[in-house]
Amino acid sequence: MRRKAVRARGGCARLVLAGLAAGLLSGCAALPSAGPTAGAFVGNVDESAVQWRDGYLLVPVDRTVLAYQGEEPRPSFRSIAGLSLPGDTGIGVGDVVEVTLFEAGVGGLFSSLNAGGQGSSSVHLPAQQVARDGSITIPYAGRIRVAGSTAATVEKRIVAALKDRAIEPQAVVAVSQGNSTTVTVTGDAIGGASVPIPTSGLKILDLIARVGGPKTPIYETAVSLTRGGRTVQMPFSELVDDPTEDVYVRPGDVVLMTRQPRTYVALGATGRSDQLPLQGYEMSLAEALAQVGGLNPALANPMGVFVLRREAGAEMLARYEGEAFKHSDPGDPEATRLTGQVPVVYRFNLREPSGLIFAQDFKIRSGDMVYVATAPYVPVKQVFDAFNG
Repeated sequence: MRRKAVRARGGCARLVLAGLAAGLLSGCAALPSAGPTAGAFVGNVDESAVQWRDGYLLVPVDRTVLAYQGEEPRPSFRSIAGLSLPGDTGIGVGDVVEVTLFEAGVGGLFSSLNAGGQGSSSVHLPAQQVARDGSITIPYAGRIRVAGSTAATVEKRIVAALKDRAIEPQAVVAVSQGNSTTVTVTGDAIGGASVPIPTSGLKILDLIARVGGPKTPIYETAVSLTRGGRTVQMPFSELVDDPTEDVYVRPGDVVLMTRQPRTYVALGATGRSDQLPLQGYEMSLAEALAQVGGLNPALANPMGVFVLRREAGAEMLARYEGEAFKHSDPGDPEATRLTGQVPVVYRFNLREPSGLIFAQDFKIRSGDMVYVATAPYVPVKQVFDAFNG
């Protein structure tokens, strides 16, 4: 009797465990998950087919997709600036000018005797700032217009004004403080300043170095150049890596440096879920996965690696019409209008060697999401983990 009672209790325990297992397996959807499964993305159709699914375009990545993939458009400072030394813009209003006058002999307008009786036939005029009317004052010559003219041109004007009064006059003009030839640097990633441009010219990297360089990491900093009402912005790392973008600045330019990290998001069964910066202007999917520790070997489904991105709807329609889209009557109320940006999900199968090669060639862009689905067995594993607990 005692042995039968024990067996009965054991039978009841097995029935309870079986019931719990059936209940947990039937409720796998309620178990914790890192996100949707690969099947939720793909559906019950050919996994190699491009398909439009419930508001997004699913594109299995192959050589054709990589062939379509062009380089992300890159802005260039050379569209508004140059690599050659800009021409002399001349003296400007607000500049401080120094003038020295000479004569050919003693006894003229600018002659003087020192304590030893030695004569001098030159005079150095006090520094003066170019007035708003663009002129300076020269003794015996009156107001001389200098704004917009080079120092050599101003020297000729002074000599012409003095030639009938002084003995073979000569003039030397120099700008001691170029207030009109400055460029402004500002932004939350750098200490702001107004920097005068020397006669030898000033390139944009030299300008940034003169004010102390960026305060934020190089891959999180954007630099923009504004000239003549046009603005071009690029990552600071691109400016550093490409010498042809190190252009000369000109008076009146504004250089803005701001913290604008170019990032992507990694979610799902990866080594870690995080928002991370792009290392360089762009990086491959393989590099992005490596940055988060790769696929989680205990959870990841190598056949379910996805990149979520928004692409131009017109481009996607032209590329996949007849495959994922079909032409419909414009009056059809159920027709989908592809305008603006549409969500695109690129799928990779890293269980195949070709998938690994495609991951090396596929470029991740700023704003992308890299998602790795969990393996199909994970819900079952969670059930047994619950029993073990």
